[in-house]
Amino acid sequence: PYLERDSSSGDMPNVLSFSGIYDLPAGRGHRFASTGIAAAALGGWALNTIFQMQSGMPVTVTQATNNNAFAGFALQRPNLIASPSLAPALRTPAHYFNTAAFATAPQFVIGNASRNPVRGPAYRDLAIALTKHTHLGEIADLEFRAEVFDVTNTPAFAQPNGSFGSAAFGSITATTTDPRVLQLALRLSR
Repeated sequence: PYLERDSSSGDMPNVLSFSGIYDLPAGRGHRFASTGIAAAALGGWALNTIFQMQSGMPVTVTQATNNNAFAGFALQRPNLIASPSLAPALRTPAHYFNTAAFATAPQFVIGNASRNPVRGPAYRDLAIALTKHTHLGEIADLEFRAEVFDVTNTPAFAQPNGSFGSAAFGSITATTTDPRVLQLALRLSR
């Protein structure tokens, strides 16, 4: 039972979120371009941003070959013989954690690896939007939006493979988000 005392599969110890809106100081009621065509062209613009950063999620490591299935064990964990952590400079999608830290647990032995001995990759994202509101008389408002998601085009990697004994053990073979996306929109509201 002591091997079950580990980070929960949904554990995310560090989360940072920041969002902000900055109305550009131009147009009616502002110091710059407050009248005429300049107010119409330069007024009503706002810059919006959302930045997120969070720790990686725990990774469950199991043994691909279950030597104890006959005894009713649904899965078998390997033995942990060293630290599974790698220095950040050594982590790559092909080799995200120290795969040599695990050894096969033989038949009649419950492996000593805990439930979630490895932590997956961190996540970070920056999205920016530039919006312009234009009043069309007293009855309507036209909004233009230019949005960029994943501004830095940083891939958000999926969890590494945790099946000890498989060819892909310790490697990351997918991403969880789309690459940089630019989106333009117009909205007319009354």
